Amino acid sequence: MASFRKNGRSWFYRFIDENGTQRERKGCPDRRETERMAAAAEAEAHNIRRGFVDPKARSLRDNEARPLTGHLDDFQAHLTDKGTPGRKHPAITRRRVEKVLALASIRKVSELSVSKVQGALAKMRDEGFSIQTINHHVTGLKSFSRWLWREGRGREHRLEHLSTSSPESDRRRRRRTLTPEEAARLVQAAEHGPIVRGMSGPDRARLYALALGTGFRASELASLTPERFDLTASPPTATVQAAFTKNRKEAVQPLPAALADRLAPWLASLPTGQPVFKMPQRRVEMLRFDLDATGLEYETDSGYIDFHSFRGIYISEVVASGASVKVCQTLARHASPSLTIGLYAKASLHDINGAIDSLPDPGKPSPRPEALAATGTTGKRSSNRPSLHFPYVGDASCQNLSGAVGYASGTPEAQTVALSGVDALCRVPSKEAPGGFEPPMEVLQTSALPLGYGAII
Repeated sequence: MASFRKNGRSWFYRFIDENGTQRERKGCPDRRETERMAAAAEAEAHNIRRGFVDPKARSLRDNEARPLTGHLDDFQAHLTDKGTPGRKHPAITRRRVEKVLALASIRKVSELSVSKVQGALAKMRDEGFSIQTINHHVTGLKSFSRWLWREGRGREHRLEHLSTSSPESDRRRRRRTLTPEEAARLVQAAEHGPIVRGMSGPDRARLYALALGTGFRASELASLTPERFDLTASPPTATVQAAFTKNRKEAVQPLPAALADRLAPWLASLPTGQPVFKMPQRRVEMLRFDLDATGLEYETDSGYIDFHSFRGIYISEVVASGASVKVCQTLARHASPSLTIGLYAKASLHDINGAIDSLPDPGKPSPRPEALAATGTTGKRSSNRPSLHFPYVGDASCQNLSGAVGYASGTPEAQTVALSGVDALCRVPSKEAPGGFEPPMEVLQTSALPLGYGAII
């Protein structure tokens, strides 16, 4: 039996719900109307207990009556509790969703529709928003719609068929990379520079060198503590915990030997459990200071440089080293090799010219040698760098390569790799992994060895 009380001008009623729990709800200023509301609530609880009413249908009805702003509060809390990488991500996603919902005049869950959202996105394009920015809003909206459906707050994923557009036709700004020589100059300038944004020059040099030598993102570098480095392993590694990576998987990156040697005494002096870098919020200002000190332009016709450009430089150097597509994808930690090769890897003009110069003259016949070498090639070296396609190594001439071969960006003595155990067919029989396995760590380290930035700090 329901009970009633009055508080101010409104009546409240208490009743026992379908789970046997006492509930209190607000009625209205009229007692008789409040009594009818209480009777309806008791009847509904009774029917649910008897199995006459589907609790899911009731939940959908209650969530439909709730404003979307309340659902957005819960969605933002969900993203925060989930531990989404980036402290600002939940708030940014909410603002993007709210903006489109306001432009589309959507206030209830049932009002979500692809046509209404597309109309709002068209308004954003008319206001001058880029396609890439609009795609970010679409991603947030679809995530919100999917969450509503999975939480039982909506009957379906209403924005499942909402799609993004290709940003290539409307890319406003492009990142560019630095050459190995320019990157080395940047690290050296930071090493001898003053304190900028709270970071000393040597700390900035180490930060840049580690970013260039691992491809770690800024948030991943900020999460590193001394115990995340294993410099005694073969090869030495740096590990980012899954909570801080973009793909939510633990990242174990091999370190170039020269970089590991130079980080060792510094890491040994740091307290455990504390981040090795105190990253400033506005990293671009710190980077621009060091670019100016180096005499490099922040933005040119080729694009601009920001901290994420270091990741592009790392991937471009790995690709240029001659590593296989699978090794490049693994080191870049990309789900698709097309992202590694198509978006991040940049070909320099020197590489392009080298490829063009290697083409035969179409106006002259190319004489075929009477006898090819036993390796199936003409004996010419395909690259100045050692081959990184294990288990096959060498320069196709089957020469003795058991000695140390020096190679690095600009400094031959910066990095060395020993290629031993090569048989008469330039093979390392024991190194071949079963098909479908990830490249072994020694292959990944060898692919990263041309990144010799650690040798200059």
